[in-house]
Amino acid sequence: MLAWLRGLFGSRYEEARGILLYESVQEVILVNNRLGGRGFEVRLVAPPPEVRVGCDLAVEFQLIEQEAIEAVLKEMATPPRRMISTKEMLPDVLKRSSIVEIDGYVMCKAGNMKITMDRKEHRIVNVSGGGCPDIPYVARELYGTRIEEAKNPVDMGNSLCSYLLQIAFDALKATARGR
Repeated sequence: MLAWLRGLFGSRYEEARGILLYESVQEVILVNNRLGGRGFEVRLVAPPPEVRVGCDLAVEFQLIEQEAIEAVLKEMATPPRRMISTKEMLPDVLKRSSIVEIDGYVMCKAGNMKITMDRKEHRIVNVSGGGCPDIPYVARELYGTRIEEAKNPVDMGNSLCSYLLQIAFDALKATARGR
């Protein structure tokens, strides 16, 4: 998918990444080595001064792997002092949404996530896209509900895909309200 986005948006698209912030250099190096040893693509970076929490070093990771990394950190009992969230780290290109209306249905797309509702009753009829493990659950919870009564996707999932779905969901909800 990343190759497809790069092809579509060219040099404007950069791979979304996050950072783990710790109080000490020792914690940062330990976490970096353990995550790298588990196959995650991580590297040591200097965090921006405005987000530092003690250490001038941080662990950078692919944001799409955030959920899996959080599980490993919990297992290792080494939670970060702060993890820069998806919302703070997403490239602008992934924050955009687009709406298409076809035959009484309205579909909104944000990044690789799409959500469709019936124009008349505002019932969610489809959720598609993404590859994050929380999306089947989120889609099942949303399917068939009126968009005005549905839970927010980010309240049910915690991945890049659920965040992108939230962007589409919010735009669709505004459309249902007539904005």
